[in-house]
Amino acid sequence: MEFLNKIAPLILFYIMFSLGLHCKFSDFKKVLVNPKNLIIGLLSQTVVLPIIGLVFAYFAPISLNYKVGIILITCVPSTVTSNYLTKIINGNISLSITMTAISSLISFITIPLIITKIAPIIGLMNAVKIDLNFLKLSFVLFVISTVPIVLGILTNTKFNNFSQSVSPLINKSAILLFIITILVAWYSDFEMSLIAYKEMFLVLIVLMLLVLIYVNILVKALKINVRDSKTIITETFIQNGAMGIIVGSSIFGIGNGYLGMAAIYGLFQYKAFLIWYLIDKRINRVV
Repeated sequence: MEFLNKIAPLILFYIMFSLGLHCKFSDFKKVLVNPKNLIIGLLSQTVVLPIIGLVFAYFAPISLNYKVGIILITCVPSTVTSNYLTKIINGNISLSITMTAISSLISFITIPLIITKIAPIIGLMNAVKIDLNFLKLSFVLFVISTVPIVLGILTNTKFNNFSQSVSPLINKSAILLFIITILVAWYSDFEMSLIAYKEMFLVLIVLMLLVLIYVNILVKALKINVRDSKTIITETFIQNGAMGIIVGSSIFGIGNGYLGMAAIYGLFQYKAFLIWYLIDKRINRVV
């Protein structure tokens, strides 16, 4: 579909710019004063989660197309919606924004590394009939992900009054475009998406349960405070479905099930997150 091939990269640029508008260079300094939880969160988000995705995809009894879709969605960073969710559940907003920004800034290295170098080693890119070029993918991601975040941070730092006045509108429109991108990807792979949803429903539940169990154990084992724990859980669990779709369309094309997998996960994760939040809130109330 022309939308995904031509327009979606511009949408991702806009979404990443809106993320940058949340940040100032001074915000990073605040979190870096006590960087322990930031480092834990980033390692969980950019290292452990992709490993879980790779291992799960390798052993899951599903087709190679769906395995690639799982790898794709678990190696992308979190998105702007994770910052709003963190605010709703009374998490650490500064930590959330910093984690999202840094993981997105370095995504031009982490995503190509996983897709073009690590996954092929264990045979999880056999379904892909194209040459996976690390430098090409890295450059594309740098342009549509890293550059707009830096521009947003510079705009907010140098022109704070202007940034504050336009930020609410840009943030709302960015979330709307994020949702539209996922829905268009779902529609473009509609038949494959329906098949994938039927075949992957239980698999997705198991995957999301594994991620939630892992990250909850992590924050409790390391005795991280409640607000930062909520933030790390949210940032690790909520993935940038729009980025997964756009990266997937630029690498793999449309009509093969990869995008449908990313779109289904992108929509399904919010339902799973809501269920986790309600259960966690009830448990904490009882305790």
